[in-house]
Amino acid sequence: MKYEKTITYKTNVRTETSFSASPWENVEMELSVNVNTDDSYGWFELYDVENGGEQYYAEGGLWFDGKTLTDYDGIFELPEKIIEILEKWGFDLTEIH
Repeated sequence: MKYEKTITYKTNVRTETSFSASPWENVEMELSVNVNTDDSYGWFELYDVENGGEQYYAEGGLWFDGKTLTDYDGIFELPEKIIEILEKWGFDLTEIH
């Protein structure tokens, strides 16, 4: 089964490295989440709308065992909006948080 959703929302974001962090900004972001349970795989893409991802951008993979999310990559911590979307679709996220 395939699941797809794209939303735009405002959130506080910043960039961070091992040396420093930028100030927090309230930014409009676009988020796409896609899952294909037949392939046990999904992906997400997230970027700032104003700059087309030039300032803030992330993408990554989502791996599933049935309807259980078992792993993800591309970002340190899944944003709450991705978690909300996956849980609304009925996926179990207990293994990752």
